[in-house]
Amino acid sequence: MSQHTVFVENLADATSYYQSVFGLQPKVGSESSEPTPSLSLSASGANKQGVSLLLVEDALAAMEATKVSHSMSAIEWHSAQFWEDYHAFSGFGVVFESLPNEQAQHKQVTFMDAYGVHWQLIATE
Repeated sequence: MSQHTVFVENLADATSYYQSVFGLQPKVGSESSEPTPSLSLSASGANKQGVSLLLVEDALAAMEATKVSHSMSAIEWHSAQFWEDYHAFSGFGVVFESLPNEQAQHKQVTFMDAYGVHWQLIATE
């Protein structure tokens, strides 16, 4: 499982967002308050994605990170319910970079979430 670091202005707001949108849950014992508050989130239960985010509360770094996020590779989010997730993510303020790419048995689309993180939604059908 790879871990991606996301700098945020408000740790509580970002945690709530990633729980609501992706179902990511805090890892037990992962909350830190020194020197910079941080929290590690990962997919759990039936939603085993191999995705782990380390949210770090740092307003200045968050502003800088949004300027360079385009150079980072997208986090892959595999879904057996591609179209349901596609439409649900739209309601959470994600910005799709294009229309879904459909070729034979392959569907995918790249998007940016509310914190500037790039994701790739991939059908697993």
